[in-house]
Amino acid sequence: MPLRAARSPPARLPARVFLAGQAVSALGDGLALLAVPLLVLRLTHDPLAAGLAAAPRGIGYLLAGVPAGPVADRLSPWTTLIASDAVRTAVFVALPVLAWCGGARLWLVLALAFLSGAATVFFDAALAVAVKDLFPGPGLLRANSALEAAAQASQVAGPALVGVLAAAVGPEPALLLNAATYAVSLASLAAVARRRPAARPARADGPVRAFGEGVRFVLAFRPLLVLTALQTMVNLCLAVDTLIVFLARVTLGLSPAAVGAAVAAGGLGGLGGALAAPALAARLGPLRALSAAIGVAAASLLAMGLATAWWALLAANAVQVWAVTVASVVNRATRQAWIPRELMGRATTAVRALFLAATPVGAAAAGALTGACGDDPRPVFLGAGLAAGALIAAGWTAALRRYDTSALASAADGARPVTRPGGGGGRPGGSGPPG
Repeated sequence: MPLRAARSPPARLPARVFLAGQAVSALGDGLALLAVPLLVLRLTHDPLAAGLAAAPRGIGYLLAGVPAGPVADRLSPWTTLIASDAVRTAVFVALPVLAWCGGARLWLVLALAFLSGAATVFFDAALAVAVKDLFPGPGLLRANSALEAAAQASQVAGPALVGVLAAAVGPEPALLLNAATYAVSLASLAAVARRRPAARPARADGPVRAFGEGVRFVLAFRPLLVLTALQTMVNLCLAVDTLIVFLARVTLGLSPAAVGAAVAAGGLGGLGGALAAPALAARLGPLRALSAAIGVAAASLLAMGLATAWWALLAANAVQVWAVTVASVVNRATRQAWIPRELMGRATTAVRALFLAATPVGAAAAGALTGACGDDPRPVFLGAGLAAGALIAAGWTAALRRYDTSALASAADGARPVTRPGGGGGRPGGSGPPG
């Protein structure tokens, strides 16, 4: 049985090595958030260049989103993970070496950053497949919780560590430390890969046609289509939180220290959300927990729009990121359980492409609406909160509550979850948290 195999001593060690390696890798992602923009700012004070340096993953999806899914499905995910980490390690060794040798040019630094971002897209696609293989049944939700907790912790620890290093000795040592984290991840993946099955033969389809198969699966599988469409629309609303620094510094006139505290509170809230997600999914059922979390996030946006003091904004941001992280973990585990293993890479990249498009579009709309409101973002936060709340209420009432999430375990083997007319999305019986 898959559940017993996942708990047997031979299987526990690779799983722990894998999770430990990915926790270190997540720290590298957190380091890169600040280290690369700092290097770019040393070369130029161009805000556009600094913004591009801070968004390598988003640009990476534009560069590599189409081929990444088919590659993850055709090859062994462990081969793709190891190759991606090798590329990222090389990039973050090259960046400080170029800076120390006087060869760092803006175009070259950005090109290397985008190469790392493209490698991360391939890594993300293969990671979804590897997690499904390594953590069957109930372990899927717990594994996603652990990975998300590491990611959220890195959002707090990574930039703080880079800030200390950059102030003392410059950004170059932080870049080398980043390379070391990816090297540790690479070593852990190589150790686990030796115990995994060999890759299946590659298919002959081109990358665009193969990517289209993932899109067609999402369109044909109604539960996943509804969940994807709903989250994409909600993400348009949640993107207003990109204005939190503007709200805190300009509208409320808070000090830089208070602004930093409000933003850091989000990272701590996200860590708490990642740890709480499995228990909430077990108690409420995955889709009910996801819907409730989005409702809490919507209420938090309303609280941000009404905040007049630093402590109110801090609390609202912490709760908002907590709720979004709960929804993200449960949604990811549910998606991994629903998608057949042979389509995991392609369907995952298709879904993420929609999420990726929603956030910058929502952020641009929020900025434009703020300008239309006389540079006051508070009405925009209030409107986004109301819209997100209405969307999840309508989505739950019209569709999500009808999907029986107790079937997630069988869906992990390629079966569709059944629907119950008028049925609820309550706690599944008998076997703990699904997915």
